[in-house]
Amino acid sequence: MSIASDVEIQQQQQQQQYSIVEYIGYNEGGLCGYCRQVEATPTSIGVMGYHLSCEHFNQLLDRGCNRSGKYLYKPMIANTCCPQYTIRLDVSNFRLSKAQKRVLRRMNDFLQKDIRPNLRTKISEYNVAKKTTKSSASNSQVKKVQDDEKKTLNNELQKKGRKKKILRRERALQKMRDKGINIKEAQRIRQEKEECRRRTLGSFIVNYDSETFKHKLEVRLVDSNSSEFCETFKESFKLYEKYQTNVHHDTRCNKAGYRNFLADSPLFNDERDESKSVALGSYHQQYYLDGHLIAVGVVDILPRCLSAKYLYYDPDYEFLTLGTYTALRIDFFKLRNFGVFLHSINKPLVGLRGREIAFTQELAKERPQLHYYYMGFYIHSCQKMRYKGRFHPSYLLCDRSFTWVPMERCLEMIEKCGERIEAFAPDAPVAEKCPVQSVRCLYKMTVLPYQVLLTLPGFKETETFMEEYARIVGPIAREMLLYRK
Repeated sequence: MSIASDVEIQQQQQQQQYSIVEYIGYNEGGLCGYCRQVEATPTSIGVMGYHLSCEHFNQLLDRGCNRSGKYLYKPMIANTCCPQYTIRLDVSNFRLSKAQKRVLRRMNDFLQKDIRPNLRTKISEYNVAKKTTKSSASNSQVKKVQDDEKKTLNNELQKKGRKKKILRRERALQKMRDKGINIKEAQRIRQEKEECRRRTLGSFIVNYDSETFKHKLEVRLVDSNSSEFCETFKESFKLYEKYQTNVHHDTRCNKAGYRNFLADSPLFNDERDESKSVALGSYHQQYYLDGHLIAVGVVDILPRCLSAKYLYYDPDYEFLTLGTYTALRIDFFKLRNFGVFLHSINKPLVGLRGREIAFTQELAKERPQLHYYYMGFYIHSCQKMRYKGRFHPSYLLCDRSFTWVPMERCLEMIEKCGERIEAFAPDAPVAEKCPVQSVRCLYKMTVLPYQVLLTLPGFKETETFMEEYARIVGPIAREMLLYRK
């Protein structure tokens, strides 16, 4: 057989890779992992992903789904005590806040000069964050009191201040008119200058110098299906066990649970272009400080986004606030012998979230469509989740139309109507569904539409979940294979 024939057969086999899932159904409720309340009704619906393309999983993310290992699930906002909304950030328009810039400077100080964050500063920032992350009811009460105080104590001063500001603005505009200056054009030029002065994430990067730096932080991007991952599995699990025990007080950790939760992945790369620096798939970002593993971030690199799954770290380095701090140098080295990509990091950035944001920005240079950073779920009632809303511009997913709505508008609706909102975009059309007859099935190693499956002599339908499956998965139910017994 010729080489050309071998290549043709191999290409045909690659084309025959299918996404294969099996319907699991509703969960049984139980103890909520966020508020610790007992939920009597099912709070999510799921399928088991045996083999799933990165493209299909990206589309499932855009329908409110996520994964835990190979288990794919979608929260039921109407039932759960803590409504979960998919949140994403457009990294192409990401802007650093003042607080995030301070984080960058402090991280630079630690790596360069071994200056550790001041405890008093950290406590002060924690108190500020705590005040800003109270419940919506408390926020509205505090705001009302503050407004009343301003009206009663500072009403005259405020009026006077507003008048002065308006007068100054009017005088400036009048001077421009007298000089014949186009006001709109002048405002546009001023805005452009402000944009140029605004510091970007990359502007905070400092090149690592072994002679002057006190610490070195590097990150290895390890494919979860590679031999490199197997070699570091024991070390990663020990760190995970230490984190779960000390931070979440979970003493039931075992290797099987760790593998099912964070190591196993159903994703396969369906991208034919092999020229990319980093292939699509599931990865572990291993953070080494001076040669010691101190944190691991689990991420999926998909056609249009980088999806963050989980982070665990060494509690001994909690003073670094590893959920906020990290370091980055954007150099990719493809190690074909190990089947992994190493991400050599020697430059400090804004923190783990900032590190992943910068990583997404770098990936977008090769894949222009990949400019979104998915941060999992946003839960308004969970204070630990509030930080996700501080990355701008962020968007929440409407659970009815599956369209993306700006975070600010969603927060206004939550403050006004409560956090259980199924339609952030009530005027948008309902999301497209897949007709049940068109659902693609895998039955006795044969691929066929559901309507054909019903006509087979040896098949008798005894299940009632097909409508639910078609609604959750959407149009890609025509492409993925639903395993049927």
